[in-house]
Amino acid sequence: GGGTGGSGFGGSGGFGEAGGFRGGPGFDISAAIHYRTIHGILAALAMVVLFPVGSVAMRLLPGRLALWAHGLFQLAAMCIFIAGVGLGIYLVRMVRIPGTDGNLVSVSFFSLLTNDSTKYHPIVGLVTLATLLPQPILGWLHHRRFKQVQRRQFWSYLHIFNGRIGVTVGIINGGLGLQLAGASADRKRTYIIVAAVMWTLWMLVAIVAEMRRLRSGRRAERATERRMTAGRVAKVGSGDTR
Repeated sequence: GGGTGGSGFGGSGGFGEAGGFRGGPGFDISAAIHYRTIHGILAALAMVVLFPVGSVAMRLLPGRLALWAHGLFQLAAMCIFIAGVGLGIYLVRMVRIPGTDGNLVSVSFFSLLTNDSTKYHPIVGLVTLATLLPQPILGWLHHRRFKQVQRRQFWSYLHIFNGRIGVTVGIINGGLGLQLAGASADRKRTYIIVAAVMWTLWMLVAIVAEMRRLRSGRRAERATERRMTAGRVAKVGSGDTR
């Protein structure tokens, strides 16, 4: 990619006040900043709030309420994230970054995807979307198989860990987006604190739930063993050795 004078488009690096680059192909900088703000809000709402809350609801709420809350939160998060990615794609098509591309005489204009200092955030965002899109199908397979066999199988673990990895990467990518946008230190700090708190609570609830599930499984195994032992003793006592 080409070299540029800046990594974002927050008002420096050759933007004209009338809505474009000075001396280059213009685009509406005010509209771009507006779309960028909405893009960031949507993606952060999905990644930092709705996805983790939907996962926590599955662990804390009782019975079918947990299933419905989980599904609705995750569906809302997915729709909001897709909208955010859509705006991000629109911005990639809209914005051009000025740079020299090694030529100190003429100025070229580069896409966010082809510029070394700006390409990582949109690429990671697309990878995150591709990772999370199968989640509804994986969740349905997990629920269907769990009802049949009453234990986790391959689809269960794929759904759980694919979601955790995808959302975690998405949260990190939000920080990359703030860096790309040239956000203020206060905004970056606020995002990091809120994201870290939400992610930590999400993981703590998941760990506690897993520990309880394992203890419950061990208790069930011991109860089964006791019943089997009692049955064998009863057969021996009655003289039935078949």
